[in-house]
Amino acid sequence: MPEPTIRPATPADAPVLAQLRWELRTALAPEIDPEGGFRERCAAWMADRLTSSNAWLSWLAEDAADAPLGTVWVQLVEKLPNPVHEPDLHAYLTGFYVRPAGRNLGLGSALLDAALAACTRRGIDTVFLWPTPRSRPLYARYGFVERAGILERRLWSKP
Repeated sequence: MPEPTIRPATPADAPVLAQLRWELRTALAPEIDPEGGFRERCAAWMADRLTSSNAWLSWLAEDAADAPLGTVWVQLVEKLPNPVHEPDLHAYLTGFYVRPAGRNLGLGSALLDAALAACTRRGIDTVFLWPTPRSRPLYARYGFVERAGILERRLWSKP
């Protein structure tokens, strides 16, 4: 079986990326936004970010027939200028999803490798994320740790 490929996503990939986003989120909670409307809105948002923004990066995993298997997104978060030797960017890793048919093939690791390599090239200070319980072992293998001292205040709650 030929190896799947990992490549940077382009604006033309937005419809596929929106479908993967739909699959990821509706596997975690019931949808409230009709699928067609969500995919259209999400694809437009993604195409815009991949075209005009230097703050958003995405990668796509595909099989030998170019069928999508997974994705990961990174948002670059600027820090205030710093007078000490410390990088001026953080990275938020999000939208990380591998379709069930692509799991246990090393695609999650390959996608995470691509995202972290890009962060290293850009001189990122810290990569942060909110993992699902199922994804924690993958992140732990890559050196991610829970940090004491991080505070969070959730402003939105489910109706």
